[in-house]
Amino acid sequence: MTMIDAWSKAIVYTADDTGSPSLPVVVEHIRSAIFEAGFVSRGRITSGLKEAYRPFNLDEVAIRDKIDAAIDLMLLSGDIEEYATSAGRGYAGTPPRLIDWAGERVTLLGSSGLGTGAVRQFAAETSPDDGVTILLADELGRPEWRNALVELGGADALGSDARTLFAFSQALAVSGERYSLDEPNAVAVVSGRSEFFGRAEPTPSGRWSRVEAEGIYPAAIRTGYTLKNVVLHVAGKQTALWQPPSRDVWRWIVVGQTLTQGDPVLRYDQASGVLDFLTPPPRQAERAALITGEQLKPWSWRLDTNAYAVIAKLMGSPR
Repeated sequence: MTMIDAWSKAIVYTADDTGSPSLPVVVEHIRSAIFEAGFVSRGRITSGLKEAYRPFNLDEVAIRDKIDAAIDLMLLSGDIEEYATSAGRGYAGTPPRLIDWAGERVTLLGSSGLGTGAVRQFAAETSPDDGVTILLADELGRPEWRNALVELGGADALGSDARTLFAFSQALAVSGERYSLDEPNAVAVVSGRSEFFGRAEPTPSGRWSRVEAEGIYPAAIRTGYTLKNVVLHVAGKQTALWQPPSRDVWRWIVVGQTLTQGDPVLRYDQASGVLDFLTPPPRQAERAALITGEQLKPWSWRLDTNAYAVIAKLMGSPR
């Protein structure tokens, strides 16, 4: 056994197909450091892993990218929380808890040394006794589009869905900032109806198109090197726009527009257990899929029917 093999075994290191440290390994190393110390700065995580991976002669950019991906995953799942300090960002574990959705598996989140993997799942009948048990719906909380609606000045809409947020965003766009369509190729709008969402640029595809008719649309506007997600009101020369406070709110608006058109935002095959998001998934829905399933592609997950039911209720369905 070589020294590198011995070191790999000692730190439980595995590489992915590109030769970089695998994402589950980086997650495990960062999670262990945070849970053991209680709080770890971003700088200390980066310097510590660079030193630990030095024998493998890895590209530092690749290491930083994997660290970013691992921390993003743990923040999304709810394993850790991020804090701003005078020395920069730092991370601490959340309280340990088991997430239950009445399926065949449960997921352990928070400061517990039990379990391995990017997301720690266990068979429901052999789940660890570590922390309280919380239902998935309670862990997720109320739909984030409702929080966004209230923060924007709208009335809470219990029992509704993201259509209400889309309707409110239309009013904000009508009274929004004036905008000129003098550069039509700098603008793409979500105006089509298709299960293939597509992309805004370089050439609009799927549901995206250039501005072709009056209306109110979720849109993307290229300004220099920046692509802004907005809601665009096209009414001849009276074009105006409103920019949502975050990309996630914009994604919820797209969900609301899709439901308003009478189209689904999810596709689920019960035989294979594969869930496909048909619009860019809002963070809350993506979190539910991460906690309960296995990611197959960027917008595709394998999960059970009980997990799908929670996500479907969160996202809404056409009437």
